[in-house]
Amino acid sequence: MMEISNYLRGWIKDLDLYTPGETREGYIKLASNENNYGPSPKVIKAIRENAGSVYKYPYRDAELKQRIAEYCDCGAENVIAGNGSDELIDMIVKTFKGPVVSVYPTYSEYKLMAEALNECYYGINLDPGFYFSVERFERDKRFGKSNIVILCSPNNPDGGVIGREDMEQILNSGKITVIDEAYVEFYGNSIASLISGYDNLVVLRTFAKAFGLAGLRVGYALSGEEIINYLGKVKPPFNVNSLAQEAAVAALDDVEYMRGCVDRITGDKRILEKKLIAKGFKTFKSEANFILVDVSPEMNADGFFKIMLANGIIVRRFNRFEGFDGEYVRISIGTEEENKILFRALKTL
Repeated sequence: MMEISNYLRGWIKDLDLYTPGETREGYIKLASNENNYGPSPKVIKAIRENAGSVYKYPYRDAELKQRIAEYCDCGAENVIAGNGSDELIDMIVKTFKGPVVSVYPTYSEYKLMAEALNECYYGINLDPGFYFSVERFERDKRFGKSNIVILCSPNNPDGGVIGREDMEQILNSGKITVIDEAYVEFYGNSIASLISGYDNLVVLRTFAKAFGLAGLRVGYALSGEEIINYLGKVKPPFNVNSLAQEAAVAALDDVEYMRGCVDRITGDKRILEKKLIAKGFKTFKSEANFILVDVSPEMNADGFFKIMLANGIIVRRFNRFEGFDGEYVRISIGTEEENKILFRALKTL
């Protein structure tokens, strides 16, 4: 028997695996920040009408980029599409020299993708209460050592945002600065307009959240033409599949549907926040479609998860974050009917 590990790249064995939010048939899933209202009916129609053409390689990349450019008020030369924003993160780390620096806690894939490419990754703790301090961030020696900065705003898992002036201060450091705006439709304030003034800025976006296309994996990056061209050199051919292209174009044909979903989700988020606070839990101001909840000292995260599960609801449990007090769960905002069931479950606590 051959020893597979003899052929393994030295750093692969020690990598962590990404653990997605749990899914169970028949349960309400409020664990992965999806838009449970689903995509526009125009998206479903486009997928059905084009399902018979999957024998062809994807060919609508140029059209998709043009439509994204119109939505984001930039040029098509400033857009590159990816198989979810995860692939774009991978492309960025392949293209530019590390180390990579971000905050902690944040989206775990930044660390996983950097380390999968054998790049050094640093996570600098947010302030207590999950606040971002640009002064503290830049004073940290690990920031000075790094060449790539990746920041999520609104941040996952807490929903906090980084101010425009703070972002510009980081951009003025000259480092490749990636701002992940996966939840920007819920927040409403983008820094995409800065790509014309900062050659080192990359803005990541996705169709997975507000547009309801999580299962089709369509993301995109906005940047200056030079960076877009470099990313294109490492992009796999036909990386966005044909039905995903059709779906994304159709979604952009019905932006009003997406905005209606966002309004309903935002309204229910405010209601949920009040109910959680009334139960004695601590919440954190979120500009995304989820709420991070510290369930201590009332209970621990496992206990909260099990009670919700008994009520047919799946939330995301983090337990503890290293360097932070508390026991944490994250609750995505579901549909109006799903949220009513959640509210009833909270009454049992």
